[in-house]
Amino acid sequence: MFEIEILFAFGLFSLGLYGVSSGRDFLRIFFSLEMLLNAVIMLLAISAHYLGFAQNIALAYMVMILATLEAAVGLLIFAAANKIAKVVSPDELEGAKDE
Repeated sequence: MFEIEILFAFGLFSLGLYGVSSGRDFLRIFFSLEMLLNAVIMLLAISAHYLGFAQNIALAYMVMILATLEAAVGLLIFAAANKIAKVVSPDELEGAKDE
């Protein structure tokens, strides 16, 4: 069971990495970053459960707090870019600044 959970976490991380590298709009990049952070949280929780490290539980909570802050900042950036420039693509945002 331990190996299946580790493989699932690595699969989630690789899917998030693919989404970040191939993302063309803010929301896809944002959700891919969330998948990366959730994979790290999952690995910390799995290792804390199976290996008995109490420090990893506290570290997992800290990463969850950082993921929540990152989600709030990401949504604010998306809302500001959409309101100011009326675009959702980071590639189009540079051209909107010049106009």
